[in-house]
Amino acid sequence: MSTQKLIIEEIISKINKKEKILDDSLKNDDFETFSKTLEERFELLKQLEPFKTETAVKNTIENILKRDSERSKSIKEKMKKIKGDQFNVQVSKKAMKKGYLKIEESMSRHKINKSG
Repeated sequence: MSTQKLIIEEIISKINKKEKILDDSLKNDDFETFSKTLEERFELLKQLEPFKTETAVKNTIENILKRDSERSKSIKEKMKKIKGDQFNVQVSKKAMKKGYLKIEESMSRHKINKSG
């Protein structure tokens, strides 16, 4: 086997490991690891550029594009959920403030009635 093919296989193997980490981090909502791993994968992909005409490299890139498309859909769904959760938190926060103010008002009235 030629040195070139060994280099390609080694880089592709590293990329495949990064792909697994990307899937796991997305599944676990670990966006910090996800982002860092994307950058690392990008550096590996740059190393493959001189070999872009090789079939193995083309196949790897096609697989990455498909998986990234799926990940993009998953991220969009997670973002919708986060937006919904954020809205619910804001509504709850307002309700708590209003409820707290009513309690505070009734306590101050009670004190006034007691001293008056």
